[in-house]
Amino acid sequence: MVRYHIEEVFHMEQWLPRQPLILTPTIPLMWTVGWLCTMSAYIILGGQPPSPNQLQDSVLLVSAVILVMNMYNLILIYQRAEKYRNLSPYAPRALLLAIILIISIVLAWGQPKVVLIPSYLNIWVMIFIVLNFLQALLGQFFALLERPQSRRKFASMYWPIVVLCAAGIVTPPSLELHNGWTLPFIIGDCFLLIFFIARSWQEMPRILVKVPANNSIIYELLVGINLATIISTVMSGVLFIIFSFINNEISEVSVSFALSPTINGISGLIIGAMQRYNNDYRYGHVKGHPQRYIYCGIFLVIIFIGLGFILRKANNFW
Repeated sequence: MVRYHIEEVFHMEQWLPRQPLILTPTIPLMWTVGWLCTMSAYIILGGQPPSPNQLQDSVLLVSAVILVMNMYNLILIYQRAEKYRNLSPYAPRALLLAIILIISIVLAWGQPKVVLIPSYLNIWVMIFIVLNFLQALLGQFFALLERPQSRRKFASMYWPIVVLCAAGIVTPPSLELHNGWTLPFIIGDCFLLIFFIARSWQEMPRILVKVPANNSIIYELLVGINLATIISTVMSGVLFIIFSFINNEISEVSVSFALSPTINGISGLIIGAMQRYNNDYRYGHVKGHPQRYIYCGIFLVIIFIGLGFILRKANNFW
């Protein structure tokens, strides 16, 4: 029995260097939602979004690199099909992931100006976000399958994906409330905000868990950023709902409401990935009082939000 267990452990260790990459399936969702919400916030502040023609070639080049990484993950997943032949969801999910990846590629490369560099939410961007959402969920299933069970106490890799998808689909139209759609959006935002508060409260102990990555300054900064964006999402969300209900508008609140959930989701994914790679990240080590770097992360979010006020005032001045 002991020998069998040792052989199993050795067999698993042979697979470890070639496990599917954790963050790779989530990169398209992070990019699309991050760009869309950033442009929505920029427009609110009076800015003019860049022309897609100026960025199309660069974005396509980056997307080609991400595509290669996703194909690498897919190859590893199919190589494990025989190993997990008794796991009933494995093969159907692998096939579904391949189909979603193909559809996403066709949509992205067929309309790069529309879905890869969106300035507003339309039906094609919404479809692309949903495809990226499904790709991220399926990708996490395979990426976490071979990680130790004990690491399930770490920060969730699924919750930030849900936050990003909701931010991409709900936030942009909420910032452009029109006529009879105002009340439904306000009610929807209320339900989403309540769910965000409850789920984030459950997630906090997992974000603050002690792991080797705590030795990294970048990790501690990300923890501070994540915690700060939870607070800023709740505060800006409540204020946004109140001001929307009384037909008032404060651009800075809208900008915070657009960017905070996005930053929260992206930072949450990176934190979860760093926890599971079980690395102490020897470069950039924390040297005593790691809490100070968490506070620095919180302070960075405050500065970032403050820049929105400054930019708004500057646009009004000119």
